[in-house]
Amino acid sequence: MTTEAKHPFHILYVDDEEKSLRYFRQIFEDEYFIHTATNAADGFRILEEHGARIGILLTDQRMPGESGVELMERARNFQPNVIRILVTAYTDYDSAVKAVNEGRAWRYLHKPVDPEHFAIVLRDGMEAYQTLLNRERLLHEKADDLRTQLMADKVSGMGILAEGLNHHLRNALTVVRAFIDLAPMKLMEEIDARPPRDPSFWIETQNQAATQIDRIQSLLTHLAHASHARKLARTEQVSLHALLTETQSAYAGHFQENRVQLTIDIAANFPALLVHGERFRQLLRLLFIEELTHLQPGDSIHIQATLQVDATGEYYAIITLTDNAAWGGPHDSGANLFDPFYTRSRKPDDFGVNMMACFVTMHLHGGTVSAKRLQPQGLELTLRLPLDPEKNCQEAETYLRGTLSGDTRWNKSVEMAA
Repeated sequence: MTTEAKHPFHILYVDDEEKSLRYFRQIFEDEYFIHTATNAADGFRILEEHGARIGILLTDQRMPGESGVELMERARNFQPNVIRILVTAYTDYDSAVKAVNEGRAWRYLHKPVDPEHFAIVLRDGMEAYQTLLNRERLLHEKADDLRTQLMADKVSGMGILAEGLNHHLRNALTVVRAFIDLAPMKLMEEIDARPPRDPSFWIETQNQAATQIDRIQSLLTHLAHASHARKLARTEQVSLHALLTETQSAYAGHFQENRVQLTIDIAANFPALLVHGERFRQLLRLLFIEELTHLQPGDSIHIQATLQVDATGEYYAIITLTDNAAWGGPHDSGANLFDPFYTRSRKPDDFGVNMMACFVTMHLHGGTVSAKRLQPQGLELTLRLPLDPEKNCQEAETYLRGTLSGDTRWNKSVEMAA
């Protein structure tokens, strides 16, 4: 087994005494991957190069240039989780105590260090570093989960509302539609087939009423669709570029009519996505409809996609849609975009049901969608989709157990360090 396989995190030792560095490497190079430097500047460059792969920073206090405490302070600002150990001579005792008390150092050791004691400290330091990483990951996941649960509660409440609206309003709308459809004919019968004084009034009113009823029924359909907050089976492998091009073609006439320019910037080697095909296609259609609704002639849209890796090694597809429209009014925020009952300042007759449906679709894919207003004008929509389909709708209890477990390990490491 290689040292990389046994210990994924490295040790960086900075000391101007090259004998100390050679001695340390001879003792521990079979167990750890070790980097050395003879001054703080070179040591910090190594830390910048390897980043979170370095779990422990060992440094002497008195060196040419920056001192060990100054190096640890820079390391703490650059990579807060790295375990910082000050190796000092007895004459630097006060500096070592101050460094520990102020949080710059996790431990301090006196030269010369007993190898067996050194081995214990390094083992404990690696465990503490792993605990810090786990804690950070779990807290990040818990924060995401809390946000998701809040939205799930909102979606659930919408579901109850949608079911009630569907049950009570659809029957009423059916009756109203029948009345409106029959009104012109019945009116002509009532006036003995004589032309009415203003025939266009009846025809236009009937058309407007029918259009509004269609719109209400569409809103109800989207609300009912959003209420089905169940895990989606991500079984269809799709090309994002191909899907966007397909959707663009479907709305090409609308883009041309509204004189809106659309550019798609996605690398040819961008990985295929596992999605729920029907819902993901609907999401793209709703995004295009939303843009066409609010953009003005001459406005433009730019869509790009990148890959992102988080601290735990999970890969995400980041899809960003940016426009340059004068969106909303001074009191409209990006978060309002997903509120199904929020009326925009610029278009008071329009609601956010389409974008709420997009939010729910991303939620059920295990991802998120957020909106941000740009300055001086424009809107940026960011969709964050985990490539791993098993990331769908993870339960809050899983995060809670992980967080409690991380807290237990954290408290244990603190007790060991005391």
